[in-house]
Amino acid sequence: MLAVQDPLSGRQRPLVNAGYEKRLLDFLNRDYLLCRTYDIARRCDRPMRMCDYGPDFYRTQVYREFLDGAGYREGITLVLRSGEGHGRVTGLLTMSFSDSRAADDGARQGIEFVAPALGQFVDASLAPTWLASLLGNSAAAFIVNERGAAVPTSDDPQLPPEQLSGPVLAASRAFLVSGATALRGYCSRLGDARWEHAHLVRLADDRCVDGPRALLMLELHPLPCGLTERELDVLTLVSRGLSNRAIGLALGTSPRTIGTHVEHLLLKTGLANRAALASYAMENAVVRLGL
Repeated sequence: MLAVQDPLSGRQRPLVNAGYEKRLLDFLNRDYLLCRTYDIARRCDRPMRMCDYGPDFYRTQVYREFLDGAGYREGITLVLRSGEGHGRVTGLLTMSFSDSRAADDGARQGIEFVAPALGQFVDASLAPTWLASLLGNSAAAFIVNERGAAVPTSDDPQLPPEQLSGPVLAASRAFLVSGATALRGYCSRLGDARWEHAHLVRLADDRCVDGPRALLMLELHPLPCGLTERELDVLTLVSRGLSNRAIGLALGTSPRTIGTHVEHLLLKTGLANRAALASYAMENAVVRLGL
């Protein structure tokens, strides 16, 4: 069996199966992931055979309830990863044999040789990883789902997922619910005075993962034209066609103050009128996410 693991939910599903009955297949992709033998295999860099676990293995639930009754006397378990060593878990390979001599050292070495390729083959984030590799050193990329969960596309992310700002995650959730294919805009980095530009791209549906998801790319980027935070807010609402009065109500200030901000925006951008401001904001994604 070759199984793929959803990097966001942690759920595992079989991609290829030859010979395993449904009961054993369901066990391998659900309850087995909580067993001590799987934990040992997960922490080991090499394929594990039944005999490698020692004599205690033949008294485990895995063997007594599932393998012994099916006539399996030996086998190989390999937890697949995104890279060499202890990369992110991407799936699982299991092979079971009725002949106890089948999983010899040569067989294990052969599986070990192809392990990196298999780990990439079942990697549900492979395409986003490739896209993220095109970004600069100041950028970070994540896969996000409609619940706001995020995993980095790199094993050594520039920005840990826990440092993603609330507005970015909220915008990601709203984006996936909306059905749009792409979204761009600015947000402030969590616990930081700097700004970052976000680009969300919806990923194609994948039967091996749960629900819609998107590639989120973030890059540190100052606000253009020397805009202030409040001017960005005003520009965002101008791009939606709101009047000064409506913008003032949304931001808790007077229409006169909003008019002053609009004048500053025209001066800083060199544009002629309000319509040109709206076009500039939409075409260049100079809007604030989450507003």
